[in-house]
Amino acid sequence: MSVSNDPNNKAVIVVSSRLEKGPAANRAACLATGLVGGKPEMIGADLKTKDGQIILGFTQIPIPILTCKPEQSLLEMADKAKSLECKVYLFLERAQGMRSYEEYKQSIAQTNYADLDVDGIAMYGPNKAVNSVTGSLPMLR
Repeated sequence: MSVSNDPNNKAVIVVSSRLEKGPAANRAACLATGLVGGKPEMIGADLKTKDGQIILGFTQIPIPILTCKPEQSLLEMADKAKSLECKVYLFLERAQGMRSYEEYKQSIAQTNYADLDVDGIAMYGPNKAVNSVTGSLPMLR
């Protein structure tokens, strides 16, 4: 697999350690769609097998799924990443029970930023910046 168009940048997803594996995987999948939606060049070209079958392309770069300690604030991590010029996506705990994106959108509009119930983030930015925010975090197991 080739490296992304810009080897100086990195993508990671961080989920709360309080999440069980299923919800953690769901958040990672949702956040990954935001990452590639915002950076479509991350997606590789479709591939063709010897017998002509098409395999649709997916991300050209690894996206590690990390977890943070229960006392670590994902919102603070997100803010630090933004201050280092990373693109940041948030997943809120409340989304798990929402019936539509519109309901989710309205819920957020009624909540102050500092009160958001963040339990997953994705970030994309310079390697050094991403590493300074996530460098000591363990992989999700």
